Amino acid sequence: MLIRYSEWKKPTDAAYAFQLRAVGPGQAGGFSPAIPDTGLRRDIREVALEVLTDGEAERFERRVQRWQGPEDVVGDAGEKPYEGQQLTFEESPWRDALTMRDLDAVLRGHVQVMRSPTGQADYVLRDHHMLDVALYHYRTTGELPRTLFHADRHSDWCKDSFLDSRVPPQAATWWRLFEGLKRPEGSAPVLTEEDIFFTTAKAEPTTKMTGRDVGFSTLVPWFVDTSALHWRQVLERPEVPQSDWVSLDLDYFQPAPQLRLSGGLIRDARFHGMMDRARVRVFVLSPQFTNGGDKVDPWEVQGSLHSSLRLLNLLRRLPGNVRRDP
Repeated sequence: MLIRYSEWKKPTDAAYAFQLRAVGPGQAGGFSPAIPDTGLRRDIREVALEVLTDGEAERFERRVQRWQGPEDVVGDAGEKPYEGQQLTFEESPWRDALTMRDLDAVLRGHVQVMRSPTGQADYVLRDHHMLDVALYHYRTTGELPRTLFHADRHSDWCKDSFLDSRVPPQAATWWRLFEGLKRPEGSAPVLTEEDIFFTTAKAEPTTKMTGRDVGFSTLVPWFVDTSALHWRQVLERPEVPQSDWVSLDLDYFQPAPQLRLSGGLIRDARFHGMMDRARVRVFVLSPQFTNGGDKVDPWEVQGSLHSSLRLLNLLRRLPGNVRRDP
């Protein structure tokens, strides 16, 4: 579904521009990047205060709202441990394979951050709050993305009026908001829309995809060639496999009808090389959507978390553990 030119416009800088501080104690208002010790958690709201210029972090919190988590009742006491917002980042040891215990921490809103001996950083999120990832990575390393490869079943583009009124509140419209995050040198955008290489696939609804579809989830701007959004067409562009950041939403591959559309990406050698070279890799559970569809009622985990864990471990270990078609 295309947004007409008359309805599409970038968000105004007055509302959605957020200025980053410079790196370096010698810079006015600058900061020194530092990776926290393993096991430490940082609240992203505190991180924003440290990397955004004076007053910007408070405005960021007002303008960029976050998902509430799934409302699953866990245990006999009737508790809902997942419904809080995703606010903390936790430094964890590098592991080739995560466990259900790790996934439970992510579901509770704790982003798992793992750093390989070569400096590659893996982020495992519950909700696709990419601006939070950018702020945290900038605080810990001083690095910002140059280009981003992003695979997702949802486009998350929308016109301004919908961006302001989206329900439930979310920061998933980061296509729009990444342009508002400004580099300290000259206030250029961290990423423009042209720096984000987006691929999507959406299976037709079947009895195995129980989520309800809503049209807004597939909107794209008028200038986007919708015939070139399949991963095969995207990877044909020579600059795409050189992306230094990679973002993968697990609902792009789940459930089975989705995997039939997108599974070939997992076997592609260009994708393997990109996963190996990328400085930052972001993996998003999207637990409300992995049974298909875009609107879930009730707001609970959908599909099998064990399947999500197997897929997550497969993607993180590419290309070494791909032996046959998934």
